[in-house]
Formats: sequence, structure tokens, C-alpha cells
Amino acid sequence: MIMKQLLKILTSICTVLFLTVQMILFTSCNDDLAADSYYTFTGEMMSDYLKNREDFSLFKRIVERAGEMDFLSSRGSRTFYPAINSGVEAFLKERGYASVEDMPVELCDTLVKACLVDNSIKYTYNFAETEQINNELDLPLIIVTDGDTVDANGMTLSVINRRSAIINELKNDSVDNGVVHPVDRVLIPNTSLGSSLLDENHDEFTIYYEALKRTGLLDSLVHYRDDSYEIWKENYPEFKKEIYSGGIFNENDKGYAYHAKRPDHRYQGFTLLIVPDEVLYEKYSNRFNANMTLDQKVDALYDLAVEKYKDNAAANIFGLNDVDPDDSERRTYKERYWNKESLTSRYNPLNMFLSYHILDRLFASTAKLINCWGTNTAYANPTEWISTLLDYSMIKLERVYATVDKQVEHPGSYYINHSTATRYNSYDRVRGAYLTQPGAENFSLNVSYFYLDDIVAYDQTMRNNVMNTRMRMDFYTIWPELTNNDIRLCGNPTQAYGGHDNDENGGENGGFNYYIPPGYMKNCTFSENTIFFVQRPKTPWWNWGGDEINILGTSYDVTFPLPNVPPGTYELRLGYPGMLDRGIAQIYVDGIPQGIPIDMRYRADDA
Repeated sequence: MIMKQLLKILTSICTVLFLTVQMILFTSCNDDLAADSYYTFTGEMMSDYLKNREDFSLFKRIVERAGEMDFLSSRGSRTFYPAINSGVEAFLKERGYASVEDMPVELCDTLVKACLVDNSIKYTYNFAETEQINNELDLPLIIVTDGDTVDANGMTLSVINRRSAIINELKNDSVDNGVVHPVDRVLIPNTSLGSSLLDENHDEFTIYYEALKRTGLLDSLVHYRDDSYEIWKENYPEFKKEIYSGGIFNENDKGYAYHAKRPDHRYQGFTLLIVPDEVLYEKYSNRFNANMTLDQKVDALYDLAVEKYKDNAAANIFGLNDVDPDDSERRTYKERYWNKESLTSRYNPLNMFLSYHILDRLFASTAKLINCWGTNTAYANPTEWISTLLDYSMIKLERVYATVDKQVEHPGSYYINHSTATRYNSYDRVRGAYLTQPGAENFSLNVSYFYLDDIVAYDQTMRNNVMNTRMRMDFYTIWPELTNNDIRLCGNPTQAYGGHDNDENGGENGGFNYYIPPGYMKNCTFSENTIFFVQRPKTPWWNWGGDEINILGTSYDVTFPLPNVPPGTYELRLGYPGMLDRGIAQIYVDGIPQGIPIDMRYRADDA
């Protein structure tokens, strides 16, 4: 295995990466009623449920026009969110249709699939505060049950995609092929792309929106699906069968067998971290106020960006003092592009500032921001390190608990670039920026956005304090493709290993194990005879986060860049759980062997 660094980033990294075999790389509940309070088993199928209840006559007709009634009559394990008649009537009025009969058949089909989740039965008493699962359109349903929204009886509501509320009196109705959760409004999938999401919802962040437009970053958010993959994926089977990995601790163990699924698509996406206007007016009142013109506000944001990236260390990291080879006057990038007329250059301070506020992957909700499984929050905050569109940079995503940081204002919530006071940073605590979801729908097919209550920057505080720690990185976060294509944190992590891991139907909530074809992940190369095997998370397992990446084959050779870190001297640590079916690997950094080959058949007690 060869590991190379990105461009100018140095020779090693203070990262604890957990390795096994072949290489095993590595919520909050609502106060709902108890499970036995909801079961009203009827012996019906979902189709019968609609036929037998007058208040679903309109949605039943939508299903019939879509040709999906037979599917709802078939055996299976599904979760269904149909709208009651008043919700359908409101949708018809909203869209200008006189009746269901006036709707295009294609729209009927879309609406049925938007409210249906196959191969998953999910009761509301098992919902986390924020639940994310894909529907039959392969689009996320974000279900929030946080106590902020209640019904007429004061009971907490579960709200789907900021639009439709599950009706408390009707929810958790069991049928033969799943569970039905009626909703008050028709679920409408958001199929917009790129900047259109921000075009429609920027009233609260006019400054960031205008700056994103002027830097050209808004127009760059266009990548969605790699259509070439739809062709070349056919060179690889949909499933690789009888893959064996792990579970052999003695000669009598048979190990675990798997079916591995090929990724269906190759999606790309982006997540924007946006500071609303009111926050800038309040926290930077010496720079911004509501009475300024929009030009003045963008200029003020430019000046703030200059303040954050003007130090010499930043100039060295981002190559600002290098001579631009395309400039006839032999000026440096900083001399040429640090002005308010060059906002579209990636060397421009405002462009750099905003690029750091854009993550290189799509997080549709907070549900999958961080893999919190297996972290004892009495002693540690669940944390991920994520790359951004600013070259050579990362952000720190952290769920901060009062048990770890007694000063946190919102315990159990998400922060960007937070640092607890420790000996690593001379006990200098960094609050970071508190992350929240907007009140409006905040995601489209390839773009999502969240609000921050302060700006973030890859500045001296971030580089010298927040990152001056032992950075424990999950291999699943190194490659954005694993997040963008619902491979990372897929399925139900509480579902243990079983027969569903060794068939083509997968586990609950779309819980598949995957193999990655060569060329699927950017900045990662491996040979054709290498099986890059990505397992779904299983919390009964004792490895970090419950998931694994296994590199399998009679020989294997994987090359990838290490994550971005500030200049310095680092120690790279690799750990693994030893098993008898593991292999032997040599680690290289920049082509130089690091230590002796690691024989992962040996365990700590074998010494």
C-alpha cells in the first residue's frame, strides 16, 4: 500500500487511522409512547389500508393512476407516508389541478415513490431526533422530532422535509407488508439542482448569497451525477458474492460471508455553511449594519476575509507568494489577485474565505454529519474531519457534550472548529461556530446548506489551536463519494450481522455492503485484483463506528492522499484488531517505507 500526500502538504499526519486485515479502516430519542401502545394490526396490505379508509380516497386514486396498487399489495417490509384527503386537496390547489384526474401520470408515480421506503419498517418510537432515510426515488426523507413542533393536543410532531407532519392519532398503523404513517400534506420531492435552492431561499443571508454569486462559486455548484459511470459500471457485476472477511479468531471459526453491491450511481454534492445577515450585524457590528448598501456589505466581507488570511503562514500554505506563470509582469498570486476586481480567482481572499464555507460532499441533514456510534460521550465528543473547496484545508465537525466541555451553550449539538481546553492547546478553549438547520427546506439534489452563528476560517486559530491535537480520522470521511452515494452510514446500524448481509436484498433501511470499482473514488487508485470492500455499520461490533473498509485480494496495492494538515512534524499511527484471516501490509508515505511490514494476524496478547 502506498500513501501519498496532497501537493504541498507535508510528510506525515497526526492521525489515528484504524486498520485491520486486509485493512479494517475504519442519538437522541423523542418522548413518544411505548411500542405496545401503537400496534393496531389489521391483517391488511398497504393497498387495503387505502381502500378501506375514506380519508385516503384521493391518495388511493393517485396510487391507482401511478399503477402502483399491485406493488402496495405485494409482500415486503415497507414504511408508507400517504397524505389524507385534505392534504391532497391542498396540493391540487397549490399546483392548479382541478382533480387527481388532471395530474400527469408521471407526477402521480413520483408522489407515490416520494412517500414510500422499501425494505424498511420504521416506527416513530424508534426515530432519532433527526432521522434520514432514502425513499423510492433515492432521495432523502429528513424526519425531525425535536419537540419544537406540536399538534393541537400538545403532542410532539414528527415533521418530514420541513413540510409534512405525521398525524399522531394515525401513526404507527401496522399492516401485513409494513407500517403506515399518514401525513397532513403531500410529500413533494425537491428535484432542483445547484444554485436554485439558494436562489429561492436567501432572504436571511443576502450578504453571503451575493458574495457567492460575485466569486462565481454559486455557479460552480452544478455537478450532480457522473453519467459516464452509468456506462462503465456495466464492466463490473451488480454484486460480488461470497466475500469473506473477519470473524476468524481461532482455527475453528468460519468467518463472515457477504454479498457486496456495486454502487448504483456516482453522485456529487456540496454542503454550504452560511452565516445569516443578522449574525454578521450582531457579531461584527464594527463592519456590518443593515443600513449599508449591498456593495458595501460585500466589501466588508472581503475586508474580513483579508484579515483572516493575510498572515505569512497562510501565504505559504496556499502558495500566495508564488509567481503566477501566466502573468507577463511576473507578479505573485497575492499581488495579482488580492483586490476586489479579481473575486473569481481561487487566490482571491473572499474566494478563499467562502470556499472554506463549502464542504466537498452533500449532508442533507444532521443525521449523518458525524458517525456517533460507539463513542462514549462521557469522555469524548464524536468528531469528523472534512475537506472543503479551499485547497489544503479541513474543518472539524464535532458534536459537543457538557461532559467533555462544561462551557458548551448547546449540549449535544453540532459545532464547527470547536476545541476543548486541553494540554495540547495550552488549555485555550475555542468555542467555534454553532450549526443549525434553517427553517426552510435546506437541500436539493446536490446542494444543502446550514446556518452558523459565526464565521469559520482556516486561520491561525484553526491551524495552531484546533488542529493541534490528536486527529482521529475515519477512513469513510476521506472519500466524499462514500457520503454522496449513501454508502457511509447506510442502513440500520443497530441491526447485527446476519443473512441479510449475504443476499441481494440487503438489510434494513437500505443497509448494503458495497465493493468499490477502480476509478470510482477520486484520488484513490488500486489494482483490478484488489477488492475495496465497504461494510455497513453494525454497532454490536467493537470497531470504531461499527463499520469497516476491507482491502481484499491475493495481492493489493492502494494509493491515496493523506488529509490536509498544517505544516509541521507529525506522527502517523495505525492500529488494527488481529485475526487469523488478516494479511500483511507495508505502509509507505511519499514512496518511503514506514517501519516494518505489519502482520495483522497477530494480536496484542500474542507477544
